[in-house]
Amino acid sequence: LDGMINDLLVLSRTQHKNALVSEAMKANQLWNGVLEDARFEAEQMGKTLEIPYPPGPWPLYGNPHALESALENIVRNALRYSHTHISVSFSVDISGITVHVDDDGPGVSPEDREQIFRPFYRTDEARDRESGGTGLGLAIVETAIQQHRGWVKADDSPLGGLRLTIWLPLYSSGRQ
Repeated sequence: LDGMINDLLVLSRTQHKNALVSEAMKANQLWNGVLEDARFEAEQMGKTLEIPYPPGPWPLYGNPHALESALENIVRNALRYSHTHISVSFSVDISGITVHVDDDGPGVSPEDREQIFRPFYRTDEARDRESGGTGLGLAIVETAIQQHRGWVKADDSPLGGLRLTIWLPLYSSGRQ
């Protein structure tokens, strides 16, 4: 219950865009702590977290708490549903940063992929009850990413499970 209340508060805060305080930051400084925590959590679960292409010092502009929470939620989702293996990779081009989070879990059917970002949506009640998920994590991710002019989508993963992809625009000092 505490987890659900906390997730509801995070979702509510994230949905109120005016309350978000934004600043310039570097992707690696923002997300390295989340990745270190996730690697430790994966080891405790007997799973492998691979980061073949870590984040670089790429410029972002936004609310650091919201962006940190977005990555944390998709990585925890992958940890929760993977069998043994999770991969998180980052890439950049002239317009933005792409983050792929892949797992080797059961995946999500094409019919459910758009729905998984809705609050409390569950693809399989029994699986979610066992995992301890609140059904709010991916709603928090989508809200936070969209408020930063980005997008998130779900696809099949090359590892056999689910791939969640986040895209965020790069920050240049002339625009916000």
